[in-house]
Amino acid sequence: MEILNPNSGEEVKYIFKESIYVRVTDFKLKEILKEVIISPGQHSWEWIHLSLSRPINISDLNGRYTSFDFAINRSINDPYCTVYVFKDCAEMMNNWEEIKYNDTITTQYKGK
Repeated sequence: MEILNPNSGEEVKYIFKESIYVRVTDFKLKEILKEVIISPGQHSWEWIHLSLSRPINISDLNGRYTSFDFAINRSINDPYCTVYVFKDCAEMMNNWEEIKYNDTITTQYKGK
């Protein structure tokens, strides 16, 4: 299990598309990154929520990304998300309770 952090000190960091990526939002929603094939030649990468109470909605254009790189980088650089990478499902399930949002925002703005 590894947390993917922005500004890792490397200009380019290579990661495997075959790994399992889980993102946790600041309001504790857990989602997994999957490639969704809609029809031959038409596919996208989407963060699929892991909630039994909500159906999977692939019609939302805001949650659809054209490439793996774009989907993963948007989430890693979002201060309201924490992205974890796992080598397989067993590792993900063994660490399920440890998958939590990591708040990296240090400055708070307040009106006066």
